[in-house]
Amino acid sequence: MRILLAWLLLALAAPPSRAQGYVPDGAVILFAPGSAVVTPEARDVLLGFLRPPRPPGFRGHCLRGHADRGLDAEALAFARARSVAAVMARQGVDAADVAVESAGDRTPARLAPPGRPEPMNDRVELAPCPGPRLAGVAEAEARALDAAVLPAFVTALAPRIARAMGCSVPELWRGVIEAPPLLCPAEVPASAVPVLTVLRVAGTQRVAVVLDWPGGIGEGDAWWRASAAAGAVLDLFGLPVAPVLAALAAEPGAARRLDVTAGGLRAEVEAGPGPLRRLRVVPTVADGP
Repeated sequence: MRILLAWLLLALAAPPSRAQGYVPDGAVILFAPGSAVVTPEARDVLLGFLRPPRPPGFRGHCLRGHADRGLDAEALAFARARSVAAVMARQGVDAADVAVESAGDRTPARLAPPGRPEPMNDRVELAPCPGPRLAGVAEAEARALDAAVLPAFVTALAPRIARAMGCSVPELWRGVIEAPPLLCPAEVPASAVPVLTVLRVAGTQRVAVVLDWPGGIGEGDAWWRASAAAGAVLDLFGLPVAPVLAALAAEPGAARRLDVTAGGLRAEVEAGPGPLRRLRVVPTVADGP
């Protein structure tokens, strides 16, 4: 099991290929004071924004309307963004790929004395982004990756840690992606019980395994049981135990960190600030979270 989990952590660590293609910068479309009409000049700016090819993750369009100071600034800014979206629709852009919002007069491009108009504030900002539809696709893909990657780690780690500490071994369903809280008898000090988190780094198939003791570990039996939990994780992945436990046992104080690397994996130990203790195991072929 140790070899299998370590191999799996390494196998999933390869970073995803970079998206190919040019991602255009944002653009700004200006409007006449009090107007939401897209002028021919503004239309040319919009077409220039739409023209360059983009990688799949940036085929959406985020539109943010703005207006100069005034009582109707919020509504006017939103109307401007919608006008730009309407021109996009006539150019064949799917409305599901366009996100529209209003900033009103809250973020002026330029400040002007009260009562003096500032034309640069009457604008719509355009930016390439995932867009509403693609954001939903990305979320679904992330859930699918979690379901494929995380259960093997959760089902291996949670029971192992529970047994090492003398706690109840959790019953886990086959596709579990979140480790349940450890249920321990009264004789197990609460400070010894870590929070186990198994997560996939966003946008990758890399996995991080984290043990947290937010309030510190304590001494005596609490330390013995907490070190057993940490040792169970380190032993599973073939990482050295002694230096990690020494770092976890440091006196409370300023934040400190120790990294221990072996066999393509890295144990990161955070001690502090204060009593906080954290152990994280990540692959070394790419940075941890």
